[in-house]
Amino acid sequence: MRDQVEIYSTKKGMIAIESPIKNRILQKLAERELTFEELIEVCGKARSTMSVHLNDLLSMGLVYKRVDSRDRRKKYFGLNTDLLASSKMPVTTHYDKILQSVPATIGDQYGFLKSLFHLVRSGMESYGVDTSPALKKIGRDVGRVLAPRFKATTADALLKEVSQFWESQGLGRVSIVKGDVPTIIVDDCFDCSTMPNIGQTQCSMDEGILEAIIEEKLKVRCSIEEVECYGTGHHHCKFLIKIF
Repeated sequence: MRDQVEIYSTKKGMIAIESPIKNRILQKLAERELTFEELIEVCGKARSTMSVHLNDLLSMGLVYKRVDSRDRRKKYFGLNTDLLASSKMPVTTHYDKILQSVPATIGDQYGFLKSLFHLVRSGMESYGVDTSPALKKIGRDVGRVLAPRFKATTADALLKEVSQFWESQGLGRVSIVKGDVPTIIVDDCFDCSTMPNIGQTQCSMDEGILEAIIEEKLKVRCSIEEVECYGTGHHHCKFLIKIF
C-alpha cells in the first residue's frame, strides 16, 4: 500500500510529498512555527534525519527559516505553502487495483485504453484532486458538439434517442423512468461499474453531456443530477432530469 500523498502549492507549481516524515513536518508546521529541537521532539526522529528532510523542504520552497531577533542562535521553521489535496481511501485502493491490472491488458487495445482512462480519473482522485467540476464542464463541451447528430425535437423522443446512443457506444444499458422528475437509470456504466463504494457519485462527465444535449436540442435550461452510483454502493447509476 502506498504512503499518504499530500499535494502542496508553491510559487513554482504543485509538489507531491509522499515521505511520511516530510508530511509529518509539514503538518506540524501548519499549526505554528517550531524550532529544530521542537521538530525533533514532535516527529520523534534523529537530528541527522530531521536535518536532511528539513533541507529538502527548504530547497523545495515548502518551508521557510527565520532567525530569532532576540537570540540569533535560535532558528524557527514555518510553513511556506498551502495544502491543496491529500490522497484518500478507498479510491487509492481502487487506483492500485487498476494499476496492477494494466499489464494483463497488453494486446487488447480497447482494454488497455479503458484501463488508462480509468487510471487518470481514479489516480487524480486518489491523490486528493477533485476532478468532478472539470469533468462536468468537459462533458458539457462534448454534449454541445454531439447535439447536432440527434434528430428528436421532443423530450420523450430525445431521451429515447440518447438512450440508444449511450448503449451503441458501450457506455451502459439505459432505461428511462417517466414521472414528475424523469429519471435515467444506467446499468453496467462504463465510467464507474468497477468502482467500490467510496461514498460519492462519479459520473459528472455524463451529467454534463446529458445536460448539454437536452439544452441544445430542446432550447431549455436543464439540470442533471446523479443521485445514485456504483461509487455510492448502488448497482446502477441514477440521474434525475430537471427541465426549466
